Amino acid sequence: MKQVIVLSLLSMSMLSFNSRPINADVNLNKSNYVADPLEAKTLNFSPEQSEFKMLAVVFRAQEYCRAEVPDFDFATQFKVVSAKVYFTGPNFRGVESGTITSNSLKPLKSLMDRCSPGTMVIFDNVKVFGPDNLTRTILGTSFMLH
Repeated sequence: MKQVIVLSLLSMSMLSFNSRPINADVNLNKSNYVADPLEAKTLNFSPEQSEFKMLAVVFRAQEYCRAEVPDFDFATQFKVVSAKVYFTGPNFRGVESGTITSNSLKPLKSLMDRCSPGTMVIFDNVKVFGPDNLTRTILGTSFMLH
């Protein structure tokens, strides 16, 4: 009987530890307050984490996206060349998609305006142009809006 109780207590503590919310701040390694107003309107693609939780109203306010290398000693700039973006959730019929061809999210504005809590947004096949003059495909990211 003691073993059953210990195992159930361990599983409960593991569940509570694993179910804590993911950081909703898209700007990784920064405080919640952003000095640059353009920074607050930019989605970051980061290889550290591929899924984020974000407020739907914050997501709808985004205008740009960018790719950055976290914890890298040199200031490198990667330009987003293209990405396929999928939307699914309450205001969408099945899965709807759009495409961007730069760091601007304007081509997705009509889809983004329909996003509400419960919407899942997935950036896939993200291609970036790096400082080494090479275009490469990087890991995309997804946002669960709440």
